[in-house]
Amino acid sequence: MSMRAWTNNQLKLAVLLALVIGPSSTAWAQHLQVTIKVSPESSRLAIEGSGAARAQWSFTDSYGGVLGLAGRIENFQLFTETDYPIEVRKLAPGQFESEKPAARFKYEVKLSPPAIPADAAMVSWLTRERGLLMLSDFLPLPAGKADSKSALVKLAAPENYKVLPRPAITLSDFFVVPDITQAVIVVGEHLRTTRATESGMDFDLIADGQWAFTDDDVVELVHQVLRTDRQVSGGVPANNARLILFPYPQNGSATQWSAETRGTTVTLLMGKLPSKVGALAQLSTPLCHELFHLWVPNALALDGDYDWFYEGFTTYQAARVAVRLNLMTFQEFLNAIGHAYDLYLKDTARDRWSLVDASRRRWTGGSSSVYSKSMLIALVIDLQMREAGNDRGLDDLYRKLFAKYQRRHDELVERVDGNDAITALLDFERGMEGAAAAAIKDARAIDLAKELAPYGLLVDRFGSHTRVAVAERPTKRQRDLLRELGYNAASHSAR
Repeated sequence: MSMRAWTNNQLKLAVLLALVIGPSSTAWAQHLQVTIKVSPESSRLAIEGSGAARAQWSFTDSYGGVLGLAGRIENFQLFTETDYPIEVRKLAPGQFESEKPAARFKYEVKLSPPAIPADAAMVSWLTRERGLLMLSDFLPLPAGKADSKSALVKLAAPENYKVLPRPAITLSDFFVVPDITQAVIVVGEHLRTTRATESGMDFDLIADGQWAFTDDDVVELVHQVLRTDRQVSGGVPANNARLILFPYPQNGSATQWSAETRGTTVTLLMGKLPSKVGALAQLSTPLCHELFHLWVPNALALDGDYDWFYEGFTTYQAARVAVRLNLMTFQEFLNAIGHAYDLYLKDTARDRWSLVDASRRRWTGGSSSVYSKSMLIALVIDLQMREAGNDRGLDDLYRKLFAKYQRRHDELVERVDGNDAITALLDFERGMEGAAAAAIKDARAIDLAKELAPYGLLVDRFGSHTRVAVAERPTKRQRDLLRELGYNAASHSAR
């Protein structure tokens, strides 16, 4: 289908965009309209489309710690409305300039899997068997912050390939993507789907590859985690969500996994363990963490660099969920705390910045221990809240945060800084007296043994290894507090 033929449906598509994306939409011509041809044999995409006329075009070059993404853009061309080529200068990888504004473009993208397996959950790649397409890392970036992130997308894949998720709203073979930064599309010959409903939210499993467990095993685990997360938060983050479960596109360790959550899509890549018990145990770790990201930060109207909370505190929360669901023993939970302390102590810059400042510097030389340090502080704050009489501890903070800052429609909700919102809520907690805010916003060291001793937990160092354990004779109050975290004296002593 030529781009000139799109004009036949401009009015209908403009109305569709207005209905789906909302009254804040700019004019029809300001939205990207792209056709993406998928060629699995060569691991390439051929893209042509149009958008707002401009002379500067750029593409994402880095995402998280993955660099050089713009170098995958090849043969970038610009055209007039009558198909005449416009001369283009390449200024740098993924950076192009023309002498006069142009609205139409054409280019190719080389999508070989990344060299580091762990990066494959965060960026686009394509193989003969399957592909993971993150639209934001190969479509043109908006010219300015005020420009729309929406797009009309048509995907042309081989006949024997499935394209998932199936678009909910289509017109003339195009489907509406309200926000390309959140869009994740998968293609493959043998994709399979399973739909379930949990706590008022529809959830789709999109899987490929053979595993030691069944798809039903995965869905049951998702049910358990989502149910627990809703009990914590007091609500659901969205009407629909999905989990993509793929093997790595390149050779990786059988015990390795990599995951990311964008919008309402969790992408999980895993190695293949032969044991069903071992494979499900491996699956439970990222699921407990990533599914909670559907709530925090993805369903919150918060801005700013507060990674310490939505990653570090979520790591702590995920471990708590695993204990509740008997996916992790209480001692294994304490072992995870000890491991976090080891990682914290290994970082020579660990106390140079506050958690807030370290989050801002995370990708530019900041402290590498920000997540592990945040997990430790999460435990201390949780215990302090419970000691002060709040039996729900951090669970109560999440419930209040979700009730106050749930994101429903971006254009209708004033977004606030996440650091300020979270510390303000903690300041209102009985007995905290600013201690939580100080631990988060001040640069200070953690003496884990001193912090945990009042709660009946002992911390010992053996070389570079930390062991956290319950004291031999905790007081009744200490036992009661630890039981709220999952401690069972009888089963603990039996081990």
